[in-house]
Amino acid sequence: MKISVILLAAGEGRRLKNSTPKSFVKIREREMFLHSLEVFEKHPQILEVVLIIPKLKMSESKNLAANFKKVSKVVSGGATRMESLLCGLKVTHGEWILSHNAANPFLSSREISDCVKFIPKWKAVGVGQRASSTVRISNSSTGSGRVNSKILDRKKIWLMETPQLVEKKILKVGIRLAQRDKIEVTDELQLAELAGVQTKVVTANSRNFKITKSEDLEKVPKSKIQNPKSKIQNSVRIGLGHDSHRFSQERKPLILGGIKISMGGGFIANSDGDVILHALTNAISSALGGGSLSTFADGMCRRGIRDSKKYLEVIFKKMKKEGFEIENLAISIEGKRPKLEKHFFKIRKSLSELLEIDFKKIGLTV
Repeated sequence: MKISVILLAAGEGRRLKNSTPKSFVKIREREMFLHSLEVFEKHPQILEVVLIIPKLKMSESKNLAANFKKVSKVVSGGATRMESLLCGLKVTHGEWILSHNAANPFLSSREISDCVKFIPKWKAVGVGQRASSTVRISNSSTGSGRVNSKILDRKKIWLMETPQLVEKKILKVGIRLAQRDKIEVTDELQLAELAGVQTKVVTANSRNFKITKSEDLEKVPKSKIQNPKSKIQNSVRIGLGHDSHRFSQERKPLILGGIKISMGGGFIANSDGDVILHALTNAISSALGGGSLSTFADGMCRRGIRDSKKYLEVIFKKMKKEGFEIENLAISIEGKRPKLEKHFFKIRKSLSELLEIDFKKIGLTV
């Protein structure tokens, strides 16, 4: 699956009341759009990033983006969001387009993965926050001074954010219809719906919100990993993990690295016995100063949770919360059977997605 990102950073940001174009306003000593660009650069499923910026910022943008290998084009935007999107579509190479507002600087890699996992079953997937307040819709005041209004079911209300992932050919159809009918489009899922495609919304990271007004800057989270004065930014942790299981005589699947290797016999274990994910979970936990897998996985097993990806997810979320990310990974497997070399590609690909790191940064030996 080839995914191209269109990073929309051409807005003037008048409501921000700043003479600098919004995406170039500095947050934590860095231009706003660079925060999103860094996430896309590291995500293993992103093919390229097309950066849409104000015409007057072309030279500066190219200099700032020079260290990001996935930036394929820097393009000046149009007068509207849809025009800017169209400028990006003309130079993208992927079959799928992940659009993102640079004014949403705190997206997470996990949100990208959450959108991707619903493809290709869904042709359009985006992130949003569920409404938590009472939502009322009303018309203008009547002659009597009263307002006709009603309460909407907030359980059905989503406050949309980005990123949004849509098949390229569907976006093109949506844009053509919007232009024909002179519809002002506010996001890419709306374009998909104009093209007659059903859309899917997944929950956004709680820190992922759009910076629109000056007061929104006050809500910028004080993340340790982004604070240049924080000690944790330069802190390196190394974790070591080990796990082993005996083969079962029963006919059950052999699971390694989150994928099914064979049905020729799995491991004796309360869980699926995935020794790779168990060792990884132990390694991350030890680097964080925590205990072994059993300290939390045993309870999950008793509740019927036997998928080792769920155990890894627990410790991975804790790692992200504490402001760390995985730089590279080395795994060595010891065993006489089965021959695993032919499965290495699938295992590395699975680990790349689970751990949100580049495929090339995973070493696997036997």
